Amino acid sequence: MNRLLKPAKLKGLIFSWLILSCFLASAQRVDTLFIKGPINDYLSNYYTWFKDGSRKLSPAAVFDSLKAGRFTETKGISSFNQGFTNSSYWLAVHVKNDTTYRLPILWSFYNNNITFSLYEANKNKDSLIYVGSSSSLDPLDKRPYPVRSTSFKIVLQPHESKLLLVKAETFNADNIYFPTDITTVEDYLDWETHYSFLIGKFIGYFLFALVFNILLWLALKNSIHLWHAAYVLTLIGFNLNEFLFDSFTFPDWIYNLWVLLPKSLFLLLPVYLSFNIFQLFVNQKQEFPLFYQIFRAYKIMALVALAIVLFNSFALPANNQFASIGRQAAYYLSFSGLLLLVLNIIAGIIRRHYYTILYSISTIFLLMAFLDFILNTLQVGQLFFIEPGNITIAFTFEILALTVMFVFKYKDEKNNSIRALNETVILRKSWAQEIIKVQESERERIARDLHDDVGATLSTLKLHLSNTPDKVRDKQETADYQRTMELISKITDDVRVIAHDLLPHDFINDGLFFSLQNRIDELNYNGKTRFQLVIEGDEKSIDRTTAMIIYRIINELITNIIKHSDASEASVQLALLDTYIQIIIEDNGIGMNNVTNKSGIGLRNIAKRVEFLNGIIHIDSGNNGSTFIITIPVLKTDEANDNK
Repeated sequence: MNRLLKPAKLKGLIFSWLILSCFLASAQRVDTLFIKGPINDYLSNYYTWFKDGSRKLSPAAVFDSLKAGRFTETKGISSFNQGFTNSSYWLAVHVKNDTTYRLPILWSFYNNNITFSLYEANKNKDSLIYVGSSSSLDPLDKRPYPVRSTSFKIVLQPHESKLLLVKAETFNADNIYFPTDITTVEDYLDWETHYSFLIGKFIGYFLFALVFNILLWLALKNSIHLWHAAYVLTLIGFNLNEFLFDSFTFPDWIYNLWVLLPKSLFLLLPVYLSFNIFQLFVNQKQEFPLFYQIFRAYKIMALVALAIVLFNSFALPANNQFASIGRQAAYYLSFSGLLLLVLNIIAGIIRRHYYTILYSISTIFLLMAFLDFILNTLQVGQLFFIEPGNITIAFTFEILALTVMFVFKYKDEKNNSIRALNETVILRKSWAQEIIKVQESERERIARDLHDDVGATLSTLKLHLSNTPDKVRDKQETADYQRTMELISKITDDVRVIAHDLLPHDFINDGLFFSLQNRIDELNYNGKTRFQLVIEGDEKSIDRTTAMIIYRIINELITNIIKHSDASEASVQLALLDTYIQIIIEDNGIGMNNVTNKSGIGLRNIAKRVEFLNGIIHIDSGNNGSTFIITIPVLKTDEANDNK
C-alpha cells in the first residue's frame, strides 16, 4: 500500500511542478529586467500591458489575466501610446536586483493628466499588494517621490526580484500617452539635473523673447509684437506643461488651478495666436481676402472651443463626457488650423508673396513639429524626434526667426514710409514752388501795373495840376491846392514803395546782387542807420525763385532793423557757396528783448521763407544788438534748372 502510495505522491509533485512552471512562463512572457546600475534600454522590451475597456476590473482580475497570459508585448518603443481612449491600461514588469547590495530604483512616468497606481505581487505571487497612487494633480510634497515626473520608489534587497504592476487611467484628458522608464535613483537624479538645466536654458530664452517683444511693442506701438509676446507666453506655458516643470514653477495655490487645464488648451491657443500674427505679417486682409474670411470663421470657432474647454476645466468633472468632447474638439481644431495655415502659405508661395515666403521659412519646422505631435497623439505615428523635444526646438527657431523678420519688416516699412514721406514732401515742395512762382509772377504783374500804369497816371495828374493856368486864388484855395499836390506826391511815393517791395524794378534785368546794392544805397542815402553790404559768390548758381526769396528775407530783416532796432550801424553779408548759402545780418541796436510789439517784426514770415528753402535760422539777440544767421542748402544744378 505504501509502495503504491509513493509513486502516486511523486506523480502529484511532478504535475504540480509542471503547473507552476506554466504559470511562471505565462507570468514572465518577457525577460526579467536585471538591475545593477543605470538602465539605458527601452522599458518596453521588458513590460507587458493589458487593456481594461470597462475601467472597472479589480486588481485581482487583472492579475488573473496576467497569469493567464492575456497581457500584450510591445518592444522597442520609448513611450506607451494608445491614442484617444476611455480605457485604462495595466503595465507589468518583473525586476531583479542583480547586485549584492540594497538598491533603490524609480519607476517613472512622464506625462500629466494621467493617474498611476502601483501594485506589487506578494512573495507567493498569488495576489497583488497596493503600494500607492499619484498623478500630476499632486503637488511635489504630496507625491511618492518629489520629482517632476510621477515616480514610485521601490527598494530591492540584494538579489531580490519583484513583479510590479501599474494601472494608468486618464483624468482631464482623452488619450493615453506617456514615456516611462525604470532606473536607479542616482541615475535618475543625475539625468534630471542635466535635463533641468537644458530645459531651463530654453525657458530662459523664451522669457527673453517675451520681454523683448513687449519692449518692441512699447517702443514701436505695433500690435504684431504684442500678439507675438502673447504667443511666446503660451509657448512657455506649453513647455512647462509638456515637460512637467510647472510643479516646480508655481506655488501650490496656483498649481492646483493650473493643473486642471488640459493639454489641448496649450495646443489650440498657440495656433489661434499664430493666426493673428500671420494675418498681420502678410497683410492677409488685402493680399488673401478669401483666406482672411476663412481664418476669421476659424478663429471664431477656436475662441468658442477655448472658452468651452476653459469653462469645463473648472466647472465640470474631469472625465465628464461633455468636457471630453470639448477637449477632443480642441485637438481636431488645432490640427485643422495647421492645415489651413499650410494651405495659405502654399498659396502665398505659389503667388511668390514675399512676406508669406519669409513666414514659411520661420514656421516650417514648427508646423512639422506640431503635426508630428498631433499625429503621435492620434496614434498615427511619429515623424521624427529631436532632444529635448521637437516642438521646443521648433519654437526656439521660430521665435528667433520671427523676431528678426519683424524687425526687418519694421525697417522695410519704415524705409517705405520715409520714401513715401519724402515723395510727399517733394510733391508739396513742388506745389509750393509753383505757388511761389505764381505769386511772384502775380507780384511782378502788379508791380509793373502800379509802376507803369498807376504811377504814370499819378505823375500825369500831378503834371496836369501843376500846369493849370495861374489865377488869383484866395487863401483857402491855395491851401487846398497845396494839400492836393502833397497828397498826389505821397500817393506816388507810396505806390513806388509798394511796387518796389513787390518787385524791385531793376531785379529782373540786373539780378539779386545789384538789387541788394541799390536797396542798401537807398537806405544809406535816406535813412539814419548806416548799412554795410558784403556779397560773395556767383548769383547765377541759384535759380530766380530762390534769389527772389533770399531778397525778400534780407529786405524783411533790414526793414525790422530800421523800424524796431534803433541801430546806428548794421551789416548784411550774403555768401553763395558751393554747398550752402549763408546770410548774416547784424546790428548794434537795442535787441529783440526790448521790442514792445514783437508780433509785428515779421519773424514768422521770415521763418516760413527759410523753411521753404529747407534752411535753418539762428537768432542771437541782446542789449547790444542782434545777429541773424541763416543757412540754406544749395540745390544741385539739375534741380535748380527744374525750378526755373
